[in-house]
Amino acid sequence: MYTTTKPTVYLIDGLNLVRSFLWQFSRTEEDVTAEFLDFLEQVSQDENYAMHEYRVVFDGSYRPVGPLYRAGVHIIFSEETTADDYIFQEADFLAQNGTRVMAVTSDRDLQSRLKAIGVKALFCQKFYRSLKLAESEK
Repeated sequence: MYTTTKPTVYLIDGLNLVRSFLWQFSRTEEDVTAEFLDFLEQVSQDENYAMHEYRVVFDGSYRPVGPLYRAGVHIIFSEETTADDYIFQEADFLAQNGTRVMAVTSDRDLQSRLKAIGVKALFCQKFYRSLKLAESEK
């Protein structure tokens, strides 16, 4: 299992996750994004993952993605900066203030920058595949 049992803030590179392996030619990016956010909301309510906070960061300005706050899931738009820079700055701030933080991105440059400040990063696919809902919710 790649997700931890200790309370953690997961900073998720939203478009990177959707585009890295979830997006298939037969569906729109919007549909895949909506399905992922719905799934993550279910995960955040599962007793095995409820102690975590999931911050999904999307590049650019607001786009309709449904509710911005869903249980333990918070959706953020990076606005003037890139999602990578937002994640890096937020991870640095949280880590310096003693919060357990982990980034989820397949961007090797961002992973390298995070490693330099002592923040762990998971590849998108590994993170996604590590989330298993309780049998009763499947």
